[in-house]
Amino acid sequence: MTSDQVVDAAVRLTVRHGIDGWTIRGLAQELGVAQAVVYHHVGGRRQLVRSVAQRVVAQVPLPEFDLPWRQWFEVLLADVRRVALRHPGIARHLVVLGPVAGAQRVIDAGLRVLREAGFADEAAMIYNYLANTALGLIAVEDERNADPDERVALAREVAEMASDPGNEGMSAMGDWLRSRALNIDHLRASDAQFYRFCVGRALDGAQARLAVVKRRSARRRSR
Repeated sequence: MTSDQVVDAAVRLTVRHGIDGWTIRGLAQELGVAQAVVYHHVGGRRQLVRSVAQRVVAQVPLPEFDLPWRQWFEVLLADVRRVALRHPGIARHLVVLGPVAGAQRVIDAGLRVLREAGFADEAAMIYNYLANTALGLIAVEDERNADPDERVALAREVAEMASDPGNEGMSAMGDWLRSRALNIDHLRASDAQFYRFCVGRALDGAQARLAVVKRRSARRRSR
């Protein structure tokens, strides 16, 4: 038994049950060993969860550096969603507790892209803005997908308000949800569309900020 084998098993359980859906006891049973063996190799559950998050982040491929900065982040954040959704709860963990050691490769690449684009000393802030926007949206998806039947039922309740003349706001929301509430597949497809929309608007904000940063830099150079 090695620490890598323990982490691999924890990753498998995370895929099946989510990061909060397994225990050290269950992990030991998965491995066919005593709990003490798990603790010996990886420490407590908190340390193990960070190791799982590190292993998951390592699965995110880096886009090619010849892409324009905005397209680079579109590709990266699409892959972040794909990988994170296969490991429920990891996105929330990364948002709440911050980046793990395995994220250094992604962070270094992202900051390089932003600095080369001209974000200068605001590159780190913009990176966190984009990453937290994406991970927050994914964390919400995890919560919504935890009980697919309940999610469909609630969406249909809202959709039924589409024809309510006494509540203009809920009627508009119901109309928006009507075609999406047919089943969980439609709702998940809507999640993907909404994620792309929100990431796009976050990138719009970053692009607008880039113009400000460049004007500020130009004024400094002209003094």
